[in-house]
Amino acid sequence: MSASASGTDIRGMFDRIAGRYDRANRIMSAGVDVLWRRKAIGQLLAGLGDAPRLLDLGAGTLDGAIEIVRRKPGAQVFAADFARNMLVLGRKKPRAAKVQIQVADGHALPYRDGCFDGAFSAFCVRNLRVLDQGLAELRRVVRPGGRIAILEFFRPGKRRPFWDGFYNARVLPLLGRAVTGDEAAYRYLPESIAGFVTRAEFESCLRTAGFAQVRGSDLFPAGVASLVVAE
Repeated sequence: MSASASGTDIRGMFDRIAGRYDRANRIMSAGVDVLWRRKAIGQLLAGLGDAPRLLDLGAGTLDGAIEIVRRKPGAQVFAADFARNMLVLGRKKPRAAKVQIQVADGHALPYRDGCFDGAFSAFCVRNLRVLDQGLAELRRVVRPGGRIAILEFFRPGKRRPFWDGFYNARVLPLLGRAVTGDEAAYRYLPESIAGFVTRAEFESCLRTAGFAQVRGSDLFPAGVASLVVAE
């Protein structure tokens, strides 16, 4: 499942850029990605108690998992990602010792049914080769009554000349090459957005997978990034 439909080796790509991934995120989003995670995790944790058991799917360098630990010191947090280098680098961060990491494929999670009170995922589900299978796995491992919060770049419902035609297509690859030395990885990003579902389509996929009370919102003008929460 490492290869995308276009043949891109996604796992190899993330392992390759792991050492400069965080820096690239901060520069390309002007630090706003940190605020997006905080907002999403705030909605995830609301009402889940002081010691929830939570999954961070596609955890990367553990920014999301560590934010959960910061807010809920009593939480038991599992971080799963198929790119081992990302997890290894994230393990060096403060508070990361409280996170249990697992190299895993989102299409076949190594956890028992209903074992989590909730799940968080930031900019991961777009990289699933079989979206329905990945969402079914999320539904399987989150208990009835649990909650998920998904941050993602969805395909826009209508073309955005500045973001799609200029920033994503031209600026991102150049920034990616300057920061990480890997232009190809940041050409994959806009390609993956263009080939993904819209937010409305994603919300429909969640309902089909067995989630309810699905609600989505845009976190940036023109729907550049969105948050979807479901029970």
